Amino acid sequence: MPITLTAWVVAVAVSLWRSRPRLPEPGPTRTDLPGQEPPAVVSLMVNRWRSDEDAIDSTLLDLAARGFLELRETGDEPAQTTARLRKGDGRSLTPYEQQILDRVHRLSINGETSLTRLAFDSWTEARRWRRTFYRAVVEEARTRGLSRPRLSATTRRALLLGAIVPSLLMFVTWWWVDSELSAKVPDQVTGALIGTGAIYLAQYFLVDFGWADQTTQEGVAATESWLALREHLTTLEGVADLAPADVASWGREMAYASALGVLSADEALVRLTPGARSR
Repeated sequence: MPITLTAWVVAVAVSLWRSRPRLPEPGPTRTDLPGQEPPAVVSLMVNRWRSDEDAIDSTLLDLAARGFLELRETGDEPAQTTARLRKGDGRSLTPYEQQILDRVHRLSINGETSLTRLAFDSWTEARRWRRTFYRAVVEEARTRGLSRPRLSATTRRALLLGAIVPSLLMFVTWWWVDSELSAKVPDQVTGALIGTGAIYLAQYFLVDFGWADQTTQEGVAATESWLALREHLTTLEGVADLAPADVASWGREMAYASALGVLSADEALVRLTPGARSR
């Protein structure tokens, strides 16, 4: 049984290694927006499909650039910024964009709230909200053909079928051990089934762990272009120090600067986490 289980684990490791998301080299430096991908998708794309705070920040900035929100700095610090709900540009919203607007609406008084109020009171609530957000962004990326599940349906099916072999061997091994210990037949069956179920569930969860997506060929080409834009934005003086309210003059370009990680962490939007309230 140890040999077959080891062989199965090696097969999983090889499959995951071969399908790991890779970050391509940036294309030729460019100064224009290279595509129509939403900022949140761009953020995950350049972070190899791992959840990143910039995806949330950039989406809020993009909503402001498109007229769904008005960001106003009411003090000397960027954190002293308020968000007021507006009608927007008439274009439909994605589920994760609507999710942000819903939170702004829920915490608004007379249609306005401060960015610090958007933070959550507990990590449990924050994790649930963020999990829903990132899942919707990944779904959009897949719909656009930019990413796909880490393990293909064929590979996943083969690994789960292969997991049956060490599980059955566990059943036989457990039965034999119970027999040697002169256990009663009902106890032998129960023990063997528990051992078999436990090892198969462990294998199942390893395959369906929720690994980050892998980038498609279309996604690789798009990532190269967005990384090329990041090369340009990092050379522009003052971009890293932009405050949220500056989106009124910068427009969507600032949202993409946030998505690409160009804005400094201290000057970027307040994170939608419990810790944000204390900053």
